[in-house]
Amino acid sequence: MVSGRIKKLFLYAKCMKNLLLSHHPSCQKFEKHTINIKKYKFCIGCYIGYPTAILGIIFLWIFKIPALLGRDTLLIWALILISAFILSPLKLTAIKFIKIIQKMLIGLGSSFLFWFIWSLPNAFLINLFYFILVFGFLITLLNLYHALGMQQICKNCKYFSKWGTCPGFQNIIE
Repeated sequence: MVSGRIKKLFLYAKCMKNLLLSHHPSCQKFEKHTINIKKYKFCIGCYIGYPTAILGIIFLWIFKIPALLGRDTLLIWALILISAFILSPLKLTAIKFIKIIQKMLIGLGSSFLFWFIWSLPNAFLINLFYFILVFGFLITLLNLYHALGMQQICKNCKYFSKWGTCPGFQNIIE
């Protein structure tokens, strides 16, 4: 019974592979949003930004950098690095290399913000609440920006808002 559920879970994950690797359509207009490795497409934001944030958190912890810098400096660096987001509305991320660097900076900035929140002199649950609140807000804002950006890119396409028939989503739907 359990092995059947595990098999179904793996089958489901296998079916969702293309969506999990890159949620961007396989369309020429979205080529600058992905990195191609062999036959797979990876979302630059997800596969550069999130790992950079996780590695940054670990690196800062191993080398005890939050204790060395202090809370105020952590926040300043977080804000400076996360402000690399401004490169997107300025359209500088149309150059893939700049987009990759931007995602690394935002990820690193997020790791500084993570340590700023966890270094606040509050109880664990209060800091957890702040963490969920701040990162939930940032991720919501980021996803809203990306959804509006995708809408802007797709608005002149004949498949606009017809994701089930869009050739760019064919691999994901299949």
